[in-house]
Amino acid sequence: MRQAVIDIGTNSTRLMIADVSKECVCCTEKRLETTRLGEGISQNACLKEIPMRRTAEAAAGFVQAARAAGAERIHIYATAAVREAENAADFSDLLHSLSGLTLHILSGEEEACIAYAGACGGETNCAVIDIGGGSTEVMLKNGEALTALSQKIGAVRLAERFCRGTVMQTTDFLRPYIERYAQIGAGHAEKLIGVSGTPTTLAAMELGLSVYDGSLIQGTVLSYQRICELAGALFEAPLSVRKAMTGVPPARADIIPFGALILMSFMKRYGYDSLTVSDRDSLEGYLLLYGNN
Repeated sequence: MRQAVIDIGTNSTRLMIADVSKECVCCTEKRLETTRLGEGISQNACLKEIPMRRTAEAAAGFVQAARAAGAERIHIYATAAVREAENAADFSDLLHSLSGLTLHILSGEEEACIAYAGACGGETNCAVIDIGGGSTEVMLKNGEALTALSQKIGAVRLAERFCRGTVMQTTDFLRPYIERYAQIGAGHAEKLIGVSGTPTTLAAMELGLSVYDGSLIQGTVLSYQRICELAGALFEAPLSVRKAMTGVPPARADIIPFGALILMSFMKRYGYDSLTVSDRDSLEGYLLLYGNN
């Protein structure tokens, strides 16, 4: 059955159209719009009116595109920015009025589960890190047991807080958050997989992709040393130069260095010397877990 899923994140709104069976999700199209729903997330517990409107309108446009592509079922979910907002119900109502869909607001644990399912499928003994705009999830699976921890650190949140700060200040702020992932045994996996915009952007930079190609991104391996080099280049460059860097989406250029710093801090603390980048993430995972319900 052809289905579609829309992911409303803190920084971007994404669409995937796919043919779904019990065994697999075969993507036919992906789209992304940078809607920055979580604008001001580090200072205010409420979503702002203009970001809510532009995000809801983008989602409604994706619904129309999905229907035109033959999607029989359309799912829509939201992550950190909405689940933390005091006015989440207002956004859900606005979204329903424009798209006709009922929003599924994921808990941090649900967000972690779909990211792991998308990146790993049935593979075990992997750790997955999902660096979003408002939160970062780390998940591990040993046998049938999945453990996960979601925390309120993300690329948008850090960029707003430390836009005029130093790398050292940001790293010091991150340290206690990164340490908490030890509670779930974050360093005890054989392989680290990275999903979402930070790892995929770093992979696109490494591959020199002027146009994003998920099939080339999938499975790219980046060493810890190379991630540090790429992050250093991002931090050193002024925003205007960063926007022109090959592989960096201009709309994400202000937040990518902060996502890279989360990734570097995690890898250093838990001893991972390489990262495998996955273009398959929570979109695929959502359909795997909910598409056959």
